[in-house]
Amino acid sequence: MSEKKKETLAKEQMRTKPKLEEFLASRAADMDNEAKQIVSIFLDYCNTKKITYRWSATNRWNLYAKGKSLGYIAIDENYQWQILLNHRELVQYEDFIQKENLSEMIYNNLHFCEGCDGNGTCTSCAMKLRFKNPGSETVESVQKILDYLLALPKGTAKRPFYDPATDGLTRIDNKQRVIRVSDLQGSNLNFDGKYNGYFYVGPYESFMAKGGSNDIVFKLDEPAELKMYSLVTGLRFNVPDKWTLYGAESEDGSWTLLDARDAFPKPVTLHTEKAFKIDAPGVYQYYRITLEGLNFVLTQLYFYI
Repeated sequence: MSEKKKETLAKEQMRTKPKLEEFLASRAADMDNEAKQIVSIFLDYCNTKKITYRWSATNRWNLYAKGKSLGYIAIDENYQWQILLNHRELVQYEDFIQKENLSEMIYNNLHFCEGCDGNGTCTSCAMKLRFKNPGSETVESVQKILDYLLALPKGTAKRPFYDPATDGLTRIDNKQRVIRVSDLQGSNLNFDGKYNGYFYVGPYESFMAKGGSNDIVFKLDEPAELKMYSLVTGLRFNVPDKWTLYGAESEDGSWTLLDARDAFPKPVTLHTEKAFKIDAPGVYQYYRITLEGLNFVLTQLYFYI
């Protein structure tokens, strides 16, 4: 297919956002009969499991369920189809992979971006499991994987899956108790755009760091003794590599180390809170968290008293 035709198709689909069934029907003559039958079986499965497939790019439809992206269905220029599943979540469940004898299938179908050179070292790569023209047995394995992922408990952007470790504690209200958020130099973080590599959506809400060491200072309306604090994941599985929490009695006071972590607990699931106990708490009005890592995303940081 020429570049001109590709551009025309891209523009057309951008305008019409075709439904997958309609696209397949319009290309029925170009696809193998067995492939059409297997695609139909897989779409019937998706409908049964309430997995939606939305157009997202030229000849590509994203798979969504329970507020998250599972992967996508793509059809190449020769009208051969493929399923691509997000890999970073699945790889954390080795017991399931071995129990279902999926290790070899997963290894043989790993797909890396060009920056990885096939070795998975690219820090920004979203590795996929790519199944090109899958047969019926492969589709059955894909369905097992999706069944497992759908059964995992997760929250949503508006209602994260809260950590039961915080039961009985009081979560400090974001707007009433946290009266200022700033960097380490005291400059306000205004939550309306970029600041030093962060992208903020709203007070106490999602931010993304592009690497290095990132400090956020929270000023409370009055001193408080925190029992726990928590980090809430977002739409990606990228999380900080390590972090430290400090407390201070005044804006220019010395920082006291309260907690240090060198790894995020696994498994990492989307929109899920992970709470951490402060073993030696103190009464402070200022709390500072120093987050370290590359390309990580969090949607909330909660304090508990």
